Amino acid sequence: MLLVDAISLVKEFKQQANVVRGDIGTRVSQKLEEVLNKNAGFGVLSDVARALQGQKVENLELDSTLVAKFKFAPTMSVDVERTFSNFKHILNDRRKNLTVDNLEHITIINCFKEN
Repeated sequence: MLLVDAISLVKEFKQQANVVRGDIGTRVSQKLEEVLNKNAGFGVLSDVARALQGQKVENLELDSTLVAKFKFAPTMSVDVERTFSNFKHILNDRRKNLTVDNLEHITIINCFKEN
C-alpha cells in the first residue's frame, strides 16, 4: 500500500471517529488521539506523505532522494514486523560483502515475494 493511501486511511478514520456520538465514540477518539500523539514517527510519515503528493512541507529534515524511498513505507506494526523478519534472513552472519544498493534490491524483492 502506498504511504499516501495509508495515511489517508488513518486520517479518514480519525474524522469518522470524531463524528460518532456517545461514550464509545468519545473513548475511541481519545484513544486514537493518544496513540497518534505518542507516535512521533506518524507525524514524520504524514509530512513525507504530503511531500510525496507534491505539497510543500516546512521543517522536513529528510533529503529529497530519501523522501522518494518512503513511497511504500509500512505504517502498521504487522508490516514492520514482517520487514524485520525479512531482514533477519537477509542480514545474517554468513553475509560479508553486502552493499547498500544490493540490500535495497533484496529488500524490495522480499517485500513483494509470495509466501
